[in-house]
Amino acid sequence: MYQSQSFPNGANHINDDQKKIAAIAGSTAPDTESIKILGQEQQLNNTQNERLNKNVDRLSNRMTLIQAVTTIPSFAIELNYGIKYLNQCPIQPLINVFLIVHGCSCLVNGIILLVGFLAARYFKRSPTPSPWARLLIVVSSIGQLVYLIFTIAWLIAGQVWVFGAQTHGFQSSNSTDTATYCQASVFWTGFVIIIVTYAIFLIIILVAVGRIMVKRYKMKQETAPTNNEQY
Repeated sequence: MYQSQSFPNGANHINDDQKKIAAIAGSTAPDTESIKILGQEQQLNNTQNERLNKNVDRLSNRMTLIQAVTTIPSFAIELNYGIKYLNQCPIQPLINVFLIVHGCSCLVNGIILLVGFLAARYFKRSPTPSPWARLLIVVSSIGQLVYLIFTIAWLIAGQVWVFGAQTHGFQSSNSTDTATYCQASVFWTGFVIIIVTYAIFLIIILVAVGRIMVKRYKMKQETAPTNNEQY
């Protein structure tokens, strides 16, 4: 008699425990998921902060200021020759266009570099930098990338026009021969800009490759003693 009364109570007790376990499991599942989401967001924020710090270090360097300042002479020379001798290169009138556009793009790049330099300097010195400084740094970095892509494309176009004029018998002594004449300052300015720009690109690539090789060599040197100690 007593045993028959104990079974229902025991069953109710088991059901209550199962409900509690299910409730706990249900309540902890969203917490685990939220922890994963928070971890992913934290990792994303860390990655963004690392990129921002790299851009700040790069833009706050004095070389950035030097690059911004050196764009002014290039802009002035190209714009002067491109406009002054606008209709004096009949063999290839687009050489003047190449000089004017390239000069203006150099000026825009100089402004972007200067703004990025000032914003990066402020960002490093200020304990609580303004969000505008962060925005200007990002815009400056994107602007430099856009300028680089445009410069490569425009340089290829200028190369076709300048070297094409050279292969078609460019001369600057007889202006009456419009089939081959181009004002010397216009032609040689475009020629020098193309050569110098390619040389700068080559130097940048070599420096970047050299830095990567030195970095890898240092990493190997740092790991070598630990491997020897293990043996």
